[in-house]
Amino acid sequence: MKLNQGTYLVKEAFSTLGRHRGITFLSVVIMSLSLLVLAVFLLATDNVFTFFDRTRQEMRVFVYLEDGATPNVVHEYHRWLVSMEEVETVEFISKEQAMTEFKEQLGEERSVVDVLEANPLPASFRVTLKDQYRDKVSIEKFAGAVGEMKVVEEVNYGRDFIDQFATITQAFLYVDLVLGLIVIISSIFIIANTVRLTILSRQKSIEILKLVGATNRFITMPFVIEGAVQGGMAAVLSLGFLFVIYVVVRGMLPDLAFLGANKIALYALTCILLGAVGSLASLQRHLKL
Repeated sequence: MKLNQGTYLVKEAFSTLGRHRGITFLSVVIMSLSLLVLAVFLLATDNVFTFFDRTRQEMRVFVYLEDGATPNVVHEYHRWLVSMEEVETVEFISKEQAMTEFKEQLGEERSVVDVLEANPLPASFRVTLKDQYRDKVSIEKFAGAVGEMKVVEEVNYGRDFIDQFATITQAFLYVDLVLGLIVIISSIFIIANTVRLTILSRQKSIEILKLVGATNRFITMPFVIEGAVQGGMAAVLSLGFLFVIYVVVRGMLPDLAFLGANKIALYALTCILLGAVGSLASLQRHLKL
C-alpha cells in the first residue's frame, strides 16, 4: 500500500468517525461494557498472581540442628549452606532466640513455658531460597540434600502446604487460561456485532465503491482503523468503569491493587487489536469480501 493511499485511508477513517458521532458513541459504549469484563478479569488475575508471588516470597526452609553439635561444626555447616547455588540468605537461630520468638508467638500465654527446667527448642538455620528455586520440586530436592548431614536433626519446609500450594497454583493457571480465552472470544464476538451497526449504516457507500472497482483492502482498511480507534476509546472508558469498581471493592478488600502502568498499556493495546480484529471479522461475515 502506497504512503499517500495509506494516509488517505487513515484520514477517511477519522473523518467517518466524526460524521457518525451517534453511532460511534453507541459503539464505544457497547464495546467498553464488553471490554469491562476483560478488564475485571485482568484485575482479578493480576491480584491473584500477586498473592501467589507474596506467598512464595514467604517460603522458608528450617534446618534444625542436633543439640550436641559443636560451634565449629555448626560454623562449617553454615558456610556450606551459604555456598549452595539455591540459597539466597541463611539466618542462624540460636536456642535462646528460638525460645524468645516462641514466647512472642504465645503472647499472653507465654508464662506456660516458664515451668520448663531446660530449653527444649533446637538451634536452627532459617534458609531463604532464590526465587527460581521456590517451586515444589526444587524445595524438596534442597531439603533432601541439606538433611543428609549428620549435624541436622530435622528439615521442615511445610511439605503439606507446598503440595497444596502447587496444586492450587496449577489449577488456577488452567482455569485462568480457559476463562481468558472465553472472555477474549466473547469480546471479539460482541465487538464484531457492534461494528455491524456501522457497516449497515454505510452499506450503500460500500456497494458504490465495489461498483467503481475499489479493492477489498481499500474498502476494509477504514473499517479496521475505525475499529482499532474505537477499541482504544473503549479501553479508556472501560478503565474508568474499572477504577470505580476498584474504589468500591477496595473498601472490602484493602489489599486489592489496581493495574500497573505496564498492565494498563498491555490492556489498551489488546483492546485496540480486538477492535481491529472484530471489525475485520464483521466485514468478512456480512460483506463477503
